[in-house]
Amino acid sequence: MAYQVLARKWRPKNWDEVAAQDHVTVTLRNAIQHQRLAHAYLFTGPRGVGKTSAARILAKALNCDKGPAVQPCDSCSSCVEIAESRNVDVLEIDGASNRGIEDVRNLRENIRYAPVGGRYKVYIIDEVHMLTHEAFNALLKTLEEPPEHVLFIFATTEPHKVPATIVSRCQRFDFHRISVQDIVQSLRRICASESLAVSDDALLLIAQKSDGSLRDSQSLLDQIVSYAGGRIDAEDVVKALGMIGQEMYFEASRHLAARDVSRSLALVETVFAQGYSVDEFLSGLTEHFRNLLVVRAAGTPGAVEASDDTKKLLVEASKGFQDEDLLRLIKMVTEAQHALKRGMHPRFVLELVFVKMAKLDRSVSIQDLLAQIADLKKSDPDWIQPPSAAGAPPSDIPAVKTTPLRETAPSRSETPHVPAPPAVRDADPAPGAFSLEDIQSRWNEVIQEVKSGRVTAGTFLQEGVPVGLEGNTVIIGFRMRDGFHIDAINRADDIIRNALKKVYGKTLQFRCVKGEFAQLDDASASKRIAGSTDHSTSPVIDMLSRELGAELV
Repeated sequence: MAYQVLARKWRPKNWDEVAAQDHVTVTLRNAIQHQRLAHAYLFTGPRGVGKTSAARILAKALNCDKGPAVQPCDSCSSCVEIAESRNVDVLEIDGASNRGIEDVRNLRENIRYAPVGGRYKVYIIDEVHMLTHEAFNALLKTLEEPPEHVLFIFATTEPHKVPATIVSRCQRFDFHRISVQDIVQSLRRICASESLAVSDDALLLIAQKSDGSLRDSQSLLDQIVSYAGGRIDAEDVVKALGMIGQEMYFEASRHLAARDVSRSLALVETVFAQGYSVDEFLSGLTEHFRNLLVVRAAGTPGAVEASDDTKKLLVEASKGFQDEDLLRLIKMVTEAQHALKRGMHPRFVLELVFVKMAKLDRSVSIQDLLAQIADLKKSDPDWIQPPSAAGAPPSDIPAVKTTPLRETAPSRSETPHVPAPPAVRDADPAPGAFSLEDIQSRWNEVIQEVKSGRVTAGTFLQEGVPVGLEGNTVIIGFRMRDGFHIDAINRADDIIRNALKKVYGKTLQFRCVKGEFAQLDDASASKRIAGSTDHSTSPVIDMLSRELGAELV
């Protein structure tokens, strides 16, 4: 006997074998039991979820020699003939090939004759949405009042293309996409019966690749068995189907978390060298970022469909991102997918999005930003309220100092104010000539020098104070909540080292630390504004966006 593929061999033969469609099978069984059968049914849903199989099972249950039976026996001549598609009373019609009005007229002539051996003449029309408009109209009257011995079962993957006049004459059942776990369980039963040793990770990859279609998963399993034989692991699935392994996505997230542009571009080169589809890679990267976001937001990887080992890797990788960062990364990848559809060069799109993601700065919450402004206000009494639309200062908005803003972000018609550099010493002083007091006495000069090179770095540096001196390394202390400040300052290390050398006349290093230092004011100002959550219309936010180019996320 010729080999029979798994999708045909394991096609459901009774209601119990129809996977994940209990709302359909229970209703039809009860209808048979209580003799409440409709004259027409419409089965809708994606491919490979059991629509045509359910139609065959219903036909077998009605024409079974021991029936009508809730569960067909699968052993009588009628059940065997229907299962082998050779029963004269059960006609399976391809709607794509028999779609014209003449085909419907022939059908109308044939339904007048009684069934040959069974109780019902069953017409199963697959892909019924392919019928022409005229054919549907010719079917209307017959469908509404067919002979008692006729039953219509329509199946379609595109129910929106079926006229409402047809749908209203049928009982409609919507078949659901099958979950990954249900597909894995079904494949595990098949593998046990076929004596196949397939790892759980491999079954999971097959189920995810099948996109909710049980038939597709069985076809994929058949293909992989031909490639790898009776013992299959996840690597065999990846190679046989040309999939992109999860390790590539984890590598991408590591490079992006480290802001490593060169290695990110090297990964792009690997994608093209291996011949992967750019669109498929971006889709997988979107799903990877989504999984990281779910892990961070939920605090557990339970909602992610992945193996236990992969979930552990997701938990570890999620620590390198903030929730807002992942949302922005997903947005960038989605925009790159749209750019591909517009016909842009795939390599250019992929390189561009990876450079943008690798250079992406961390997000800052509005509350933290307003807390920093409040701290600046507290440390400098010269700050004033920004004018409101009515000319009076609002009482619930932190004060903003106007003079430093004009200095740090001048308009195009103004000349930027750059502080005059202090005198540079002619030679390095002898070792040990500096003390912590010397550093602290001229610290404001360092801040102004840094601001002249990069305003934001100088502003963040202003939040810290020198708290120690170890050889040629200045220890700068910050509050425990100022991790963002430290990140921004470390990215401007060249500017800060140049400023230190210009002010003190000696090459100095620096290191930022967090802690509770007596030199720093306590962080009580942030509590006064913690109750405010809607800052979209705040004059402070408008000023930050206009003067500093801040982005509200």
